Amino acid sequence: MSENNKHTALIPSKNIGDEAGKRNAPTSARKGEPLLHMTEDMRRLSTPWAISMARAKQIEASDLPAGVILDAAAGSGAQLIALATELKRPALGIELDGNIAVLCAANMHIASDGDQIQRTLDRVIIGDGSDAEGAITAYWNSLRKSGTRAHPPIAMLHLDPARPRDAQNHHIDEMKPPLKSVLNSWNEYLQTGPRGPAVLLDLSPRLGPEQQMMVEAIVETIFPGSPKTWEWLSQGGGRIDRLSLWIGAISSKEDRRCIRMGSKNILAKIEGSSSSSKIESLNKPPPFGAYISIIDPALIQSGLQEKWLSKALKPNCGHSWLRLKGRRPILIHTDPLNEDDEIEGFVVSTGEITQHRLTPPELHSIDQVASAASRNNIGKITLRCSLDPETQPTLQRRLDKALRDVDGSKAFMIDVDLERGTGSHKLYIICKES
Repeated sequence: MSENNKHTALIPSKNIGDEAGKRNAPTSARKGEPLLHMTEDMRRLSTPWAISMARAKQIEASDLPAGVILDAAAGSGAQLIALATELKRPALGIELDGNIAVLCAANMHIASDGDQIQRTLDRVIIGDGSDAEGAITAYWNSLRKSGTRAHPPIAMLHLDPARPRDAQNHHIDEMKPPLKSVLNSWNEYLQTGPRGPAVLLDLSPRLGPEQQMMVEAIVETIFPGSPKTWEWLSQGGGRIDRLSLWIGAISSKEDRRCIRMGSKNILAKIEGSSSSSKIESLNKPPPFGAYISIIDPALIQSGLQEKWLSKALKPNCGHSWLRLKGRRPILIHTDPLNEDDEIEGFVVSTGEITQHRLTPPELHSIDQVASAASRNNIGKITLRCSLDPETQPTLQRRLDKALRDVDGSKAFMIDVDLERGTGSHKLYIICKES
């Protein structure tokens, strides 16, 4: 260990690993992923390894200047380790909590390859990530005491600040360490290429458009003229799982990107500029034989739905957006979607309209729903309509049981608003999946 003012440098080593093992034994979240020391709290907050690696693989090492990968709020170190491993660069993590810092250093040691000389430059600094001068001085002093006379600069900065849990909306002022303070402090130590510095900000997916604009304003003030790419990432659960801003050397040529992640790899990716969409109201039931698709809400939030639509539909295919907000954005179209992984990755469900119902599924009417489905050669219906969350699981089980002997196609049920004269009512639609 070495000390500088309020900063203490930890060298990833077997001794650190042994100490971490006394506190928390290393475990793997999934088969094939590295063993990492984490508390339960750390595991909930840590970026999943698959996402960490997917991000790292989107960066070309040749786009980065020489130097160290820095994480100014390292936590478990999972994202930092993935970046350093994939880009073959030394890693510098800063963590305010001393116990977490020890676990982070142990994780860096576990993931290290002894034959890689850059691993001898790895460090975890216990201290404030917004105090760049204190942290970098402690880092350089630690290298000097270990016999390394180099003073490596920062090639890339990653920041995933802490924020309140369970809030419906987040504000940039809630981030710890503060975004503006961290960027201002490290600005002079960041290597800068033709496209600016390399900075990756991992932000709350609950930051609304106004907050996103505030982040952009901070970035523009500190790194004027640097290109920026917002990235929305979905794991298919009907929500935005990750929101990040890629700045300077690691930005794309486009200002927005949406990614659909599978369990290990990126399933689909689309880039472009934001565009608006118009919602159409139904004043009569949609025709049988038309198609309805439920779209990943992350695509809508990214503003890239029209870019996706231009690739998803055949020329002259009639279509309308029936819903854009919430967990189930709905598109109706006259022809099936084009078959392509980059298209299908952003589709939750798609199918041909086969039935209309004026009433929602209820316990007393499940047998009627199942009987009508079997006549249409449907053997499975997934309820994707708005129902009481307390009763929906029971309804789904009863429906599955009623259809278990039917050897038919899969389908889903949605609800849409039907405008009639002075008001509207729900129409329940069953769509047979292709």
